[in-house]
Amino acid sequence: MELNIPYINPHAYLNSLTKNYHFYDHSAWNSVQIVTPQEIASGGLPLFIRNNFHFILGKWNFNENTHFISNDPVGEKGLVDFRIDKAGQLSSARIQGEKKFEWDITEVDGFRFFIPEKYLTISNKKISDCFKLFCDHPNIRYIQKQIIEISPMDIEKAMLLESKMLEFLHYWLEFQKTFSIDHNFEGVSDKTKTIIQNAKQIIHENIQESISVKEISRKVGLNEFDLKRNFKKIYGLPIHQYLIKLKLEHARQMVLNGDLPIGDICNMYGYSNRGHFANLYQRYFGVTPLQDRLR
Repeated sequence: MELNIPYINPHAYLNSLTKNYHFYDHSAWNSVQIVTPQEIASGGLPLFIRNNFHFILGKWNFNENTHFISNDPVGEKGLVDFRIDKAGQLSSARIQGEKKFEWDITEVDGFRFFIPEKYLTISNKKISDCFKLFCDHPNIRYIQKQIIEISPMDIEKAMLLESKMLEFLHYWLEFQKTFSIDHNFEGVSDKTKTIIQNAKQIIHENIQESISVKEISRKVGLNEFDLKRNFKKIYGLPIHQYLIKLKLEHARQMVLNGDLPIGDICNMYGYSNRGHFANLYQRYFGVTPLQDRLR
């Protein structure tokens, strides 16, 4: 079986799967969850589309040998592809100089990124070795493991999956500038990493509540100073900014995909002052909630 699908444009990729091969799709947080038709395969993938890059986590098994073919020229629109499978094997059509995207997809368990070339600060000759060096770092292997272990069929984990993929991407883009990753995790023990990850999970589970750093500190059993210091070290944002960003992204989905009054959405996420909410919203997304909904 062959799947002839556009690869560069994520919207065309999605449309081809659903219209030509009868995959199912539905919204899940900031992603579109794509499910394989039962008569030909089992599994699926969430597709996250950003303004200038996109990524997926795919896990499926086709009932017969299946080959993916795309006529998109490698590197079109200045995009570079990176693929990592469950075994940690790395590949990239762009870096390896392949003329087109073509590979066996009978069984897939891994994730893929498309990154604009403008974000890559090293030459194509060095990028493959650099990416392998990055992915072989113990802390990055751990993040890969966390991503792979998330089920793409679990809609409730879509927010967590997105945050882990963005974390991976953040460290990769930063690594190219310094060729170092240790400073991000320096002095953070495995036990503390687990505690900070638990704190992050608590934030995600209490997104609509005004949970304080003090409460999170009490729940995970770590003092506030160490919680804030290590959270920023691991996730790159102060814990309160991370919480604001998460609330606003979640609220935006309700603004865009529902008809609940914006004032009610403000209250739902703990913002009693609608003007303050609108200012934060505009700072993050460039438009007010009302403009976003009308647009």
